[in-house]
Amino acid sequence: MIEAVTVLVGPQWSVVRACQILGVPRSTFYHRRSREALTHRSWSRRDVRQPHALSPDEVDAVVQVLSDPDLVDRSVCQAYWAGFDAGRLSCSQSTFYRIARARDLVGDRRPCRARGSGPSRPKPVAAAGEVNQLWSWDISELRGPGRVRYHLFLAMDVYSRYPVGWRIENRASRGHAIEMFTDAFARRGLPQVLHSDNGAQMRSHELRDLLAGVVAASYSRPHVSNDNPFSEALFKTIKYDPAMPEHFDSIEHAREWMSDFLDRYSREHRHLGLHRHTPHDVFTGVAHHVRDTRQAHLDRLHTAYPSRYAKAPQAPQLPAPTGINLSKTG
Repeated sequence: MIEAVTVLVGPQWSVVRACQILGVPRSTFYHRRSREALTHRSWSRRDVRQPHALSPDEVDAVVQVLSDPDLVDRSVCQAYWAGFDAGRLSCSQSTFYRIARARDLVGDRRPCRARGSGPSRPKPVAAAGEVNQLWSWDISELRGPGRVRYHLFLAMDVYSRYPVGWRIENRASRGHAIEMFTDAFARRGLPQVLHSDNGAQMRSHELRDLLAGVVAASYSRPHVSNDNPFSEALFKTIKYDPAMPEHFDSIEHAREWMSDFLDRYSREHRHLGLHRHTPHDVFTGVAHHVRDTRQAHLDRLHTAYPSRYAKAPQAPQLPAPTGINLSKTG
């Protein structure tokens, strides 16, 4: 189209007249001609020297400030203003930060250990395809009166999401963890794997002695919250419950409320991750009876009101295998 208009344009015909003859809007002609001109350009903005860019010496001055032993333990912002006040910099704070980011000098800049050096802990992988195959546990704080904080010890069976053991204490001591698991093992049986984070209570010698030879221990990587997702999710469910008090009046109040909540959660909460079965039904092995009852009821409804269903309704299945850091494609 552009070529046809161009052929007509000359001493006798203007662009306006040529576009009229061909029935082409002038705006379209100019737009396409400018677009084609841009596509034929061989240069890029990356090749253009910015007139206000820092000189190589100025960039070197920024790197020297960032690498200064006296400033390496400070944040990028603190390092900038220290260098600026000393007359060592001639750039803005945003430019200083951009150079620091390009050289991976942001974040924790302390020389305690080079990032990426030293042995890294392996990613924990644990499967839960049945009850008592994998337990997870953690400790969380509960608000008491004033500045008082209580400590909730809570262990759960991952496959069924069932709370297998819990207690609330004034202190998060390793002795309370030992007592909780001694009681849980006696009442619920032994899991194959017990997973936790890296707290002192979790890695205590006393707990390791209790598990030695009978239960395998698994631990989250430091600062990786996703390595213990099931315990974290249950804590969130507890603290976001509408009946959760702003604070507990006493430790007895906290224990009474938690006992009621965990019983309600276990027996009444139709868990999405359990295909709407309750933790109690899955843990005790009656979930398949519940599914059969649901399916029988759906069959009766389908028989009585077939026009209400596009196809025969199916009750939710039993819970699928799950676990920690399992491959979703495997």
